[in-house]
Amino acid sequence: MLGDFPHNSGYENLGFCLGERFYDDSGISTREVFKLKGVPEVPANTCAIHFRGTDFHTWNPRSILKTQYYCDSIEEVRNEVSSFILFTDDITLESYVEAKDYLEKKGISFALGENTNDRNNYVQDFATMSECDHIISSPSTYSICAGFIGVPKKIIHSKEWVEYRASEGDKFWYDLYQGGNDDYKLWRLL
Repeated sequence: MLGDFPHNSGYENLGFCLGERFYDDSGISTREVFKLKGVPEVPANTCAIHFRGTDFHTWNPRSILKTQYYCDSIEEVRNEVSSFILFTDDITLESYVEAKDYLEKKGISFALGENTNDRNNYVQDFATMSECDHIISSPSTYSICAGFIGVPKKIIHSKEWVEYRASEGDKFWYDLYQGGNDDYKLWRLL
């Protein structure tokens, strides 16, 4: 599904490669360098919502974003998008379950990413997410990298998370807090 990447032949180092591209000042767009093979058909004005659980519980418990962030983000884009697709690696994650319930209670139509029911479709989910016009992102390189690839997007991040990581001196989050760059712009902090 993924094309060839500079400096490696696989996609296991995608986050590293994109990190190099994020800080590269050559003027070459990441979208020009990284391309998907077999681009999926995604309806216009689709919003990806990414939830990350699993190893994030032990990596950094603050990285598990609150349900309120997701609900506020849904409301922020609700009038701009025609559909939502939920992506997760953890179907028991509280914020995922509660955001899904929120969408159902509000009568907002949504679909689930393919990896939700078939744990082997994470590459297809990545490709689909990369073609969405909006991303309600988690602090995962999985959704961040999908933001670099495919169509230019309006990306929402958790204000609480970005401010925390920026204050810790993390260059990616600090630069993003300042607005990002041509390849990866912050649209909203909520």
